[in-house]
Amino acid sequence: MTLTESFIVRRDSSAAGPWQVLAGGDRTAGSVMFGEARLPAPSSGPGLHVHTREDEAVFVISGVMTFLVGDRRFPAGEGELVWLPREVPHTFANLDDEPAWAFGVTTPAGLEGMFAEQTEYFSSLTGPPDPDRIREIGDRYGVRALGPGLMAE
Repeated sequence: MTLTESFIVRRDSSAAGPWQVLAGGDRTAGSVMFGEARLPAPSSGPGLHVHTREDEAVFVISGVMTFLVGDRRFPAGEGELVWLPREVPHTFANLDDEPAWAFGVTTPAGLEGMFAEQTEYFSSLTGPPDPDRIREIGDRYGVRALGPGLMAE
């Protein structure tokens, strides 16, 4: 696959979980990963973390998401783009009363492997997840866990 080959994908409506990889490095020659998040209202997001290898952008399609980027906490609503540079701690959540839908881009690609490992791990659980196991998965992909995320009430 090269960057000059076009492709089209459709989200998998049967996929579990709030996050879904739409296209990763296997389709973009490693340059970018595209995904979407559908967060019910209200819902907590990931723990505070930092990416050491990639930059991330989130475009809010509908609803309102709350972001913590560095020391700045702010809402982002429909039609707004949030830039999450590598090495800057961040998290997000849907703390609103309505569902939120967002489109995400990370560059370069590579995190799709982490999401696949997490999905496999979560689907095997019969009890609560082990934070150390989640941290180990993230560490393999250069994502460092730093603390709790924004919590929905």
